Amino acid sequence: MGSGAGDGGATPGASPAGAGVALLAATITAEAVTRLRHAVAAAARGAGLTGVALEDFVLAVHELVTNVVRHGGGRGALRLRRDGDVLSCEISDNGPGLGDVRVALPAPTEVGHRGLWLAQQLTDGLEIHGDDRGTTARVTARISAGAAGG
Repeated sequence: MGSGAGDGGATPGASPAGAGVALLAATITAEAVTRLRHAVAAAARGAGLTGVALEDFVLAVHELVTNVVRHGGGRGALRLRRDGDVLSCEISDNGPGLGDVRVALPAPTEVGHRGLWLAQQLTDGLEIHGDDRGTTARVTARISAGAAGG
């Protein structure tokens, strides 16, 4: 959602969900969290994401994956794709949905609830769509023009 957090709109320059080349597809479970973090890091690195951008993207995806485990029914799906110079990761669950999503930094006294805010801050874009059938969150990162890979 980038600057339009909460409006469900696309981030300018982001590729449509499902476009590009599939790099990774996996099922999210509590037991798979660590393995998925490593797999996302390896696939994103292989696609050309490097340095701090790689670390930030992997942390953002990790936050969304742990949200599925904690709040989204414990099970979901992860899809990592590359479309040109845009890397995107879509995380979905079949949980109760988020209702009206407002991505904001919680008060310093509030414990937790920083995952969506972190995902938004650490990536080039965050989109969230939810209803009573579940939630789908999508983060994007731009790969630098001189990057190697796919």
